[in-house]
Amino acid sequence: MHIFILIFLSLILPTTSVYAGDMQGSRDHPEIPRVAGSEIIGFEYNEYDAANFLKADASTKITLVNPEGKRTRILYLAKAGDKPLMVQKNYATALRQLGNANEIYSCKNTGCNRHLLATTFWTRDTMVPTEGLTHPFYLLGFSHTFTSPAYRYIDVTTDSARYHVGVSAVVIAANNSNKKFRERTVMLVEILEVSNFEATLEFVDASEMQQQIGESGHVALYGIQFDHDKATLRPESNETITEIVKALKSDSALQLYVVGHTDDVGSLTYNQDLSLKRANSVVKSLVAAGIEDSRLTALGVGPAAPVSSNDTETGRAKNRRVELVKQRTVD
Repeated sequence: MHIFILIFLSLILPTTSVYAGDMQGSRDHPEIPRVAGSEIIGFEYNEYDAANFLKADASTKITLVNPEGKRTRILYLAKAGDKPLMVQKNYATALRQLGNANEIYSCKNTGCNRHLLATTFWTRDTMVPTEGLTHPFYLLGFSHTFTSPAYRYIDVTTDSARYHVGVSAVVIAANNSNKKFRERTVMLVEILEVSNFEATLEFVDASEMQQQIGESGHVALYGIQFDHDKATLRPESNETITEIVKALKSDSALQLYVVGHTDDVGSLTYNQDLSLKRANSVVKSLVAAGIEDSRLTALGVGPAAPVSSNDTETGRAKNRRVELVKQRTVD
């Protein structure tokens, strides 16, 4: 696999060493290598934050998704001669080597909405702290300050972690007010490590669902994931949905309450409404897979039935879940 990287620009593995020219206090992400010859001119790390990634919905409209977790943003200046598409090839290859990589969205050149890229990733409120820039906002803050954009958003699952990675690579315009960076390629790399990945790893197959429902009357599912503050099911939920369908088809008498749960961040009314909408999304997905809607009842209880403390993010992650609860059969 390493041979393929060398075909392009090659990447260098992150180390604890500080590279010449790197912003003071910055560092590579421990799992995502930099393109060889590049240097860090902007950096920000947050132990817990919501990230920004672009994707296309079913109607091809570009939307923003905001998963939460450990967030790293790095602004790299590529070496002279490197181009955005070449850079993107390297990152795509590196992410495939890291784990199971699923490309969610990508665009290049005229296929990218340059105004959207600028307003999503580099406003006065969203730009990362930088070093060596005379006018940081003008580097990427307007669509006319850069050319040849290429963007890629990839979800990567490894044996021990799940990462959302967005790479925005552009050429700084020849008339940019940051003179020393004119006509050079910069890469804004955003990495979000899902903080509750340990919970999502608790995959429950159909037989385990049946066993837990038979023993305790319910089963908690962490493999069902939603977009941040929305009821939209993420693609990684499909495997668990498939197992629910198997369990229901193997026991035609089984009827379930599909119960949505949230943490207690936000108002009670908001969380109750969100939990019900999420439960309904699961029900709709199961019905679309061939399960009779008469066997399913959606309920939303918001934060009313926690399984852990809401005082920590680890606890809140455990409280955000969907449960299947067996309905009593009336004789």
